Amino acid sequence: MADIVYNDSSINDIEDNYTTSYSYPEASVSATARFWILVFFEIPSIFCSIFLLYNLYFDRTLRQVLNNHVIIVILIVGLFSQATDISNYLTYLRLGYVWPQTVINCYIWWFVGATAYNLLGMLMAWTTIERHIIIFHHQWLNTQKKRICIHYIPLISIISYACIFYIVCVFFVSCDSTPYYTEYWCYGPCYLGIFGLNIYDTFVNVIRVIRQKQRLRQQIQWYKYRRMIIQVVSCSLLYLLFNIPLMSMYLGLIFGLPYGATGEFEIFIYFFAYFIPVLMPFICLGSSKEIWIKMKKMVRIQHIINKVSPQVLQHN
Repeated sequence: MADIVYNDSSINDIEDNYTTSYSYPEASVSATARFWILVFFEIPSIFCSIFLLYNLYFDRTLRQVLNNHVIIVILIVGLFSQATDISNYLTYLRLGYVWPQTVINCYIWWFVGATAYNLLGMLMAWTTIERHIIIFHHQWLNTQKKRICIHYIPLISIISYACIFYIVCVFFVSCDSTPYYTEYWCYGPCYLGIFGLNIYDTFVNVIRVIRQKQRLRQQIQWYKYRRMIIQVVSCSLLYLLFNIPLMSMYLGLIFGLPYGATGEFEIFIYFFAYFIPVLMPFICLGSSKEIWIKMKKMVRIQHIINKVSPQVLQHN
């Protein structure tokens, strides 16, 4: 999940007030309703992710397409988020507290939640940049050496950076705070109370969103690469739709907006942010023409088999 400041703080007193507790306001949509809404989308989303990964990995033609590589990574990161971050959130909605109530569970939730959410954003930003390169500068990728430098190294670097940064932030930043099992996200990791890390992490996210919007505007004009553009525009719009309100409120919290000042609106911003990894597989599937063609062939073959089988039985 996105990094959230759980206290009433300003630029000058973030560190001092980090341990200030806040009680959520009553939401007009109950926790039980939010639980079932998320479960309704979560289960088919997991099956959709597995189906896409199976086809993208085991189909050699699809696996060799460069722009599919980042989609594979996005789907894997999304599955990690669904298995750990969203599952813990669903447990919290159902029980009203974190379970299991162990320190390691909270640390894993913090790490996977922060890493998966922010890594998805970085990957989406890189996707728009890479599509820009493929469309406008495809000659940059016409040799194996160029593909390693321009395609593989940036992708590996983004993944490594996110993992290392949040390992350090979650597991090695020490403070006196302990997990609160009655609070959402165990009340949050310690590094959220450190002003320098908070500002750095937030502005990296803001710059990423701005760059993504700029690339998005440049790509819409091109008819030649319409399928590729449809996929990246759909994924980017999904991410921006749920991320911009969260980033706007997060900036407000850092610069003095009291936590809870917007009432239940905050609850729904955090709730809808979970739909980024949940809905992403459906967007990827809907914009993957090759996989749709394979699915139609499978359905057609199954239809022929169903028609032929009764006739064979009658002759026997």
